[in-house]
Formats: sequence, structure tokens, C-alpha cells
Amino acid sequence: VSAGALAARSSGTGVSSHAGLMGLTRQARSEAPQSQLPIIDLDVLRPGMTELAAVSKLAGKLGLGYNGTPEPEMAFDGSSQRVPRLTEAAGSLGGPIKLYFDARGAVSNLRVVSQEEDDSEPVHGEVKLHVGAVGLNFRDVLNVLGVYPGDPGPPGGDCAAHITAVGPGVSHIKVGDAALGHGLAALASLSKSDARLMAAITDSLSFEQACTLPTTWCTVHMSLLAARP
Repeated sequence: VSAGALAARSSGTGVSSHAGLMGLTRQARSEAPQSQLPIIDLDVLRPGMTELAAVSKLAGKLGLGYNGTPEPEMAFDGSSQRVPRLTEAAGSLGGPIKLYFDARGAVSNLRVVSQEEDDSEPVHGEVKLHVGAVGLNFRDVLNVLGVYPGDPGPPGGDCAAHITAVGPGVSHIKVGDAALGHGLAALASLSKSDARLMAAITDSLSFEQACTLPTTWCTVHMSLLAARP
């Protein structure tokens, strides 16, 4: 039970002191879906009413009983109940885009900006990519926060993409192929890569699935090689 954490009113903001609790609960639900750890957030308490009494009244009104709310999170502002939902954002940028920051130090520094198209031909052994999905790694988090040792360059690496151009000397993938691998600054619509870091994929993998594999596969591969007698 929380009070004001979810900002039930559309004009409100959540109480920052509840952020740790919210994150812990969401992570617990992610790792153990059967745990049923619902959050009921109260935005308004009438004078003389305790949180427990308000929750009990709400639970009775919704017919929740002791088995938990059917929604993992619910905010109650005294007159209505709200649940979190994702909706499609209005398009504000046209054409290629990229995730960009002016300075490292906080995730809030990230913003989406237009990306200029690169019309140059790929060099020997290089491929150009139209990115379909990106896998985030802890390295990207450290990069944005400014705590990665050295200069890691722009964030984004693991990706799944369509090949849009290939340079001389590239024969294992061709234009139009769907591929997974490591792209340069891949948190963008357009990227490029050393062709040796890309591999073609089939329809058996979606882009969302494929972009989670490059670093994971490489880590396991190198671990097995290192463990050989």
C-alpha cells in the first residue's frame, strides 16, 4: 500500500520517496510472476480515514478480497480507479531518429533527435544497417551515467537490423538480409558495423528476440573457450 506514489491524477506527480519500493516490487513481479505483489496507491485520504481502512473499502468496492487485485498496480484518487497503460505517442519527428545526450550523468539527459542520413558508400568490410530493435546492456547504462572507464562512444551496440548496403569484401550477408550483431551507436534508426560482427537470421527469430543475443552469445562462447582444458 502506498500513498501518492503513482500520481493517480493526470496532473499530479509521484512521490519520489516511493520510487525504491515501486522498483523493488516491479522487479520482484518480473522475476517471480506467481508472487502476486500488487500495489494499491491512494492519492487522497479523507480526514480520519487510515490507509488500511481506505484500502479495505476500495477492495470491498472492487470485490478483490484477499487474493490480490487482478491488476499489478492500481491508483485510487477517491473518485476513480486508474491502472497504468502504454499508449502510442504522437509522432513529433519524421525520418530517421537517434537517442542522444548533451552530457553524461543521468538517464534523464537522453532525448530523441533527428538523425542525418549518411549517403557515403560503405568501406571495405563494412555494412550499413537499418535498425529494427536494440538490446540494452549494462554497458549502455554505465555509458549514459558517465561511469564507464574511458570513452565508450555513443550508446547502443547489440541490435537486429536489415542490411541496407555492403562494402567490398563482404560475402556472407547481402542487402536486404535481416541480421543480428553489434552496430556502432545502434540506438538509432541508422547504423553501421564491421561485417564480421553481423550474422544473417531467419524468420524463426523476431528482431526483438535477436537483439538480445549478440553479447550473450559472445560471452558464453568466450567462457566455454576459456574453460577448455
